[in-house]
Parts: sequence; structure tokens; C-alpha cells
Amino acid sequence: MKTPTLVANRLYYGLDPLRLRDSTDRVLARVAGVPYDRATVALEAIAEDFRLGTAASREVVDEMVRGGLLERLSPTGMEYGITDKFRVLARARVIQPLPRRDAQLLVAHIVDLAGRFNRTAVTNKYEISAIAVFGSYMSLDHDLTDVSVGVTGRHRPPALKTSGRVTQPSEGTEHIRALLEQQSSYLRVGFFKQLEDAPRPFSVVFKGDD
Repeated sequence: MKTPTLVANRLYYGLDPLRLRDSTDRVLARVAGVPYDRATVALEAIAEDFRLGTAASREVVDEMVRGGLLERLSPTGMEYGITDKFRVLARARVIQPLPRRDAQLLVAHIVDLAGRFNRTAVTNKYEISAIAVFGSYMSLDHDLTDVSVGVTGRHRPPALKTSGRVTQPSEGTEHIRALLEQQSSYLRVGFFKQLEDAPRPFSVVFKGDD
């Protein structure tokens, strides 16, 4: 399971990310060496490791059950199973939020990069047809968790192709993905057959020449 990214000024399950990460690590230390499918933890132990009182721990645990981090194993809610989603939180990456102004500059840079890629990357048999932004970028938040972009690709026009081995579809898209994602750790890239498949709302920021 992919390592999650948590944003420093956000609350997760009612806790700041550093406290959440350290607390999950303490819980996992209790079950070190126990097979994953048999690892359980008591509510009392969770309260101790999360440094919470009884009432507060119950509230946090209930939210974690709803979020798929813990599984309630008894009707009384005193014993819980630990899921993979809980385990990966112990190695979560905590980052500072991205100011919207910086996000706008990143999007402008991606637009310029897409145009340059289409003009110059002629050894790739594919080019970028369009790019749209969606997710937190479309919110009114001043600080963003990431910049999510949806990309559609197409075959490069025959006149611009060069001789040599034909680029396979997966190679072409992975080259584009790597090119974009290496611009910033905040950037999240998804590929769609058509932009209408991207999560709404979205805004088209780049269209290749027809």
C-alpha cells in the first residue's frame, strides 16, 4: 500500500499528523512479530498509546473504524483488528501545505512544459492532448494538499514521428507521467481516455495543437 502524505496544518481523525503517526507507531510496536491477520489491540491500549482519555479515545477509534483503519472485533468495542491502512500511517510523510499562489505557478509551469514536450519529444510516439486540474485546486482553500491534474494523450502526428522502435502505449504515458511528477512532490497525475472522465469539478488548463 502506498505511503500516505499528511499535511502539517490539517487534523486527521481529530489529531495533528505528527501525533497520529507517532501514536500508530506505538500501537504497532505492541504487536511486533504477530502475524498481520492475528494482530489485535485493546481500546485501553489505544487510549494509552494515543495519549487520550477514555471518552476521547472512543471517539477517535470510532472514526478510525469508519475510515477503515481499525476493525471492531467485539460487540462492546473493546478489541480491534489492525488493518493495512492503519499500518502505513506509521510511515506517513508529513509535509507543509502548498500556498495557492505557489500552486498556480506550478500549474503555469506544467502548461509550458506540456507545450515544450509536444514540440520537442519527437522520439515519443505519443503527445499530450489536454490537461485539466481538479481536486483541492478547485476549492476555495488558501493552502492546498496537492495539485491533481488529469492528462489525455494521443498519437503524435505522422509528420512529426521519427524512425526507430515504436513507443508502446504504457511507455509513452509513463514517460509523460514521470516528466510531470518530477516537477513537484505536490503534483498528482492521472491519465484519462477523455477529460470528461476526470473528477468534477475540473478546469482545462492546456490543449495541444489540433
